[in-house]
Order: sequence, then C-alpha cells, then structure tokens
Amino acid sequence: MTAYLIINYRITDPDLYGEYFQLAGPALRIGSECEVLVADPASVRIEGETAGHQTIVLKFESAERAREIYESGEYQAVLPKRLAATTDHFAVLAAGLD
Repeated sequence: MTAYLIINYRITDPDLYGEYFQLAGPALRIGSECEVLVADPASVRIEGETAGHQTIVLKFESAERAREIYESGEYQAVLPKRLAATTDHFAVLAAGLD
C-alpha cells in the first residue's frame, strides 16, 4: 500500500536549508523510490495551532519502505540540517487508499 510522508516547516536559515535541500533528494531516493507530489513554499494554515509555510508531500511504495529510507543512515545524516534550519516543523507518515 502506498504511503505519503507529509512534512511542514518554517524556514529560518535559508543558507543551511539550501545545504539540506541539495543533499535530501539523493538521501530520500527521489526519482527512484520516492516521488515528490507537493513542494509548496507558500502553504497557508487553515486549521490548527501552528504550521510552517513550506509543505512537502512525498509518495513511497509502502509505509515500511518510507520508514526504511527516512531512518536510513544516509537521510539521518542530512536531517539535522533541516531541523536546524527550520521551526514549527512536523512530519506525518500516512497510508494511501490503495
């Protein structure tokens, strides 16, 4: 069953985020095992307490594979850059409707 990784955050350090952005694609295997469905730098919160302005939605073949890639040493080495470059961040892994 497909799975979607939904990530939202507010970029506070554009330079550090740029470093993350360059490394994240290969680490998340975008293009081979992951598809970018949404990359919106101007998201608007319409409900809830906090949300950033950047929303990313990634599609994976399964929740298991999404977790494997997210938890891989390759992505975990890159992740601290995003966390340090952003605030108001969250990530949600959601199952598709296959």
